[in-house]
Amino acid sequence: MRGRPYYEEPEYHKYLLSRERRELFSPESILAQIKWPGVKELLDFGIGNGFYLPLFYKHMSPQTNIWGAECQELLIDYLLQIKIKDKLENFIPFYIERTEHPLLPDWIPEPDLIFCSCVLSTFADPALAIKGIGRSLNTNGVIIIIDWEKIEAPSGPEVTQKVSLDRMKYFITDAGYKITRMLKSVKYLYAMEIIKDPDKKHESVLFQEF
Repeated sequence: MRGRPYYEEPEYHKYLLSRERRELFSPESILAQIKWPGVKELLDFGIGNGFYLPLFYKHMSPQTNIWGAECQELLIDYLLQIKIKDKLENFIPFYIERTEHPLLPDWIPEPDLIFCSCVLSTFADPALAIKGIGRSLNTNGVIIIIDWEKIEAPSGPEVTQKVSLDRMKYFITDAGYKITRMLKSVKYLYAMEIIKDPDKKHESVLFQEF
């Protein structure tokens, strides 16, 4: 009998907000490289318990809305407590079903930026996940991908749970996207900006059967 995935373990939830993770990731340096002007609707796909939330507020416009998609109801409850405690009126956490072909609710405005940190590697086929969430992306929108390089790290999931940069590049191309920029990050991670590849056909009916 298989146990629950590592990202649902209570110990991993604690790790998500730990100083250990912050020191390993250097998240401020990654977010400083994102092009924030013009981002009015920001979607954090797989927001967890809001590791990046305080940093978003340092970079984005006061008018920007943050949409936090999460499949774990326990973490949604935690985020709602943060929203009320810190009076984050433009932060909207919401539940999204855990599926290999995720689709965002119709009531979500088209995101200008979709942020995916260490979440695509949890999918059996990251290309399907990119295609699914990308259907809602603004025409000129971008997706930021941060994920674990497939090497041993001082903390985080086991190597077997990670997807190498070369393999992630394959999934990105397979999804009909292309990399526009590689962002500087620590050696245990890779970070990049991707957009829909205008030379690739995007099938709008791809998930209609679901």
